[in-house]
Amino acid sequence: MKPNSNYLVRAKMTKIKRILFICYANTCRSPAAQHLANFYDKKYGLKGVVFDSAGWHNAFDYAQPETIDYIQSKGIKISDFQPKVITRELIEKQDLIIGMERYHLTKVKKRFRDLQEQLKHKLYTLKEFNGADKKDLNIPDPYKTEKKRYDEILEIVEKNVKALVKKVKRINQ
Repeated sequence: MKPNSNYLVRAKMTKIKRILFICYANTCRSPAAQHLANFYDKKYGLKGVVFDSAGWHNAFDYAQPETIDYIQSKGIKISDFQPKVITRELIEKQDLIIGMERYHLTKVKKRFRDLQEQLKHKLYTLKEFNGADKKDLNIPDPYKTEKKRYDEILEIVEKNVKALVKKVKRINQ
């Protein structure tokens, strides 16, 4: 069984309405994922799903310039984005929590131990939710990498967000 098959069984009873993308500081990968998800949501007709993003650390009060450039190159507005920190309230209201690395999900489990039952079948890496091989579940942090590498990483995010939106649309039908 693929790692996300349990979610598919559970999802037949519950529609996915809220998805939170998480990463280290909510300035590179997760805001890109949030804005790309909103874009593909409209493109593929996924209705009634709210996408959000957050990170573990409040490092900056803006998305990284490379992230802004990448998102804007797609014709997507990101200028109003404000990074936020992961909170209990934010975690509790999600139907799906998508991390960029396994470490982000482990941290959710450790920080919110008392929510273990509620978090069952809600925590996946972006690649894992799309059925990636267990050896390739992480999307690396592009912070402080050269522009070419940064864009390559955001292309991986985009490809997987597009697949996630299509999959959520199928689940919600």
